Amino acid sequence: MRHKTSQRSASSAAPRDASSSDVVLRSRLANGLTVILCPRAHLSQTYTSLFFGVGSRHETPRTNGISHMLEHMLFRGTASYADATALNAAAEGFGGFLEGATYRDHMIFATVSHPSAVGDSVRILGELAQTPRYRAMEVERGILREEILETLDADGRVVDLDNISHAAVFGKHGLSLPIEGTLANLERFGRQDLELHRERHLVGRKAVVAVAGPFDVERVQREVERSFETLPPGDLTNEAPPVVDAAEPALRYVRDTASQVDIRLSFRAPPVHDPEYPALIMLARVLADGLASRMHAELVDRKGLAYVLHAGLTTYTDCGLFEFDVAVAPDRAAETVATILAFTESAGRLRYHPEELDRARRRYRYGMEFMRDSAVELASWHGRAALFGIEDAMQRLGGQIESVTGDQIRAAARRVFQRHGMVLTAVGELARGEWSRVREAVDRFRS
Repeated sequence: MRHKTSQRSASSAAPRDASSSDVVLRSRLANGLTVILCPRAHLSQTYTSLFFGVGSRHETPRTNGISHMLEHMLFRGTASYADATALNAAAEGFGGFLEGATYRDHMIFATVSHPSAVGDSVRILGELAQTPRYRAMEVERGILREEILETLDADGRVVDLDNISHAAVFGKHGLSLPIEGTLANLERFGRQDLELHRERHLVGRKAVVAVAGPFDVERVQREVERSFETLPPGDLTNEAPPVVDAAEPALRYVRDTASQVDIRLSFRAPPVHDPEYPALIMLARVLADGLASRMHAELVDRKGLAYVLHAGLTTYTDCGLFEFDVAVAPDRAAETVATILAFTESAGRLRYHPEELDRARRRYRYGMEFMRDSAVELASWHGRAALFGIEDAMQRLGGQIESVTGDQIRAAARRVFQRHGMVLTAVGELARGEWSRVREAVDRFRS
């Protein structure tokens, strides 16, 4: 384990011709479960994945962490497998392994297998979600306790940058809650709590099965129907979007002993279906995608400020973030923040050269082409898109990126890189006076 009567409607995005290297077959069972099949005869392994639209976003402070605990406990045996060892032995027997992960907005269970065992993969995931035994709960509770402790310091303070950042950005909204939950909640959850959570959220209308690799389409479709026909349809979750009410930037610094300081700058951004999203993809790639990008050349190659540098989009169904992540020396934080903010201020007026735009477009296009060689990436990409209802938007994205102009990138930068709603979070041991200098750099930003 790694942690991380049915009726279907024919709504395929391509003909049912498994000889096509791009075929993606979509259908839906009577209980609402979506089925995504990506038959690829040229691949040597099959990847079967099961997605559910539930995560820490759908919890409250009192239930925080229950999705993550449920994900772990589902691996502790099923109707056909007495315990975790038997379950994993079965998966390893058909050439793969079981894995699971919980995120803020979804949960995934998956396994790689030899093509001859794809039916076994589907069946084992069906049992995992529907017939848990909840064995060895105290053992698993100990494992989960260690996971939570990794996000805390010796005094119990949160030192995980992602958790600190989400709490600062989203306030009391569900997206602010840590995936791991709290130690107090972990000790309180019991079998009945887990089962109630499973019955409510692991349901057909919130589920997607995605399979990629070499397999017989009709056979796999029948196996999905047999394995998941008893999954109840359930109800969709009503998700309230977060509200931005901060007029000024928010800054959070957590002191933690470390050789470097981790810093994140977060700006509010639109979700995938927003018209400006393609331009923001290009903006992130031009600024910090690869060692030849503008920010890497400036912050790393010329100034030697950052050891780790990343810029990109974090997106949910109804909101998003454009974020910069850096790891810096304790006495270089203020200069690094000031340099990043200077890039964001100039991004709305910079001239983006045709050659760097062409390079960014090629890297995106090549990445999509490389995905054809990976059953894991194919099932994950199409499965998540179906889960969140953004398949059409994602299918259009490649063509939109090809036509993004410099003017569109500048307009998107001006819209996103605003003082309103900006959040800066830092974890580490800053040099004396450095946090005050960071604040001064933020105060100068668009003031």
